[in-house]
Amino acid sequence: MSRSQLVYWSANEYVRRFWPAFIAFPVSGILMLVLMPSQVGIGLGMLMILWPLSIPARSILITGRAAKRVLSPTRMVAEGEHLYFITTPMDHNYRVNIKSVRDVIQRKEYVVVELWKFKLIYVPLESFQSPKDIKKLQKFTGVN
Repeated sequence: MSRSQLVYWSANEYVRRFWPAFIAFPVSGILMLVLMPSQVGIGLGMLMILWPLSIPARSILITGRAAKRVLSPTRMVAEGEHLYFITTPMDHNYRVNIKSVRDVIQRKEYVVVELWKFKLIYVPLESFQSPKDIKKLQKFTGVN
């Protein structure tokens, strides 16, 4: 998985989860420009209109720490009460308790393991041998 792929997937999930804000903020910004012709109104209105354009930058910042972990070849192992992510070289290994998994969602190119603290782990679809493996992961974590 490349860094640009990780940023793209993060931006995609961000838009999917917060799409009402992507409509409300620019519309509110336009209303501010029309109804508040002062310098403050114009400044805030422009900021609200341009806010959705900051998503790629936010995705880069959000994925910085995770990128160190998953940019190297990674295996996911489900065992006991945890999901283990084993990297090569072995310096970025980590584990996730299955109780902290909120949902497992299959997308077009990847599977999202969503944790309760709104953290997301992306697993490329080619990491799974078949769709049955994704169902096994969902069953293991206790989500449908």
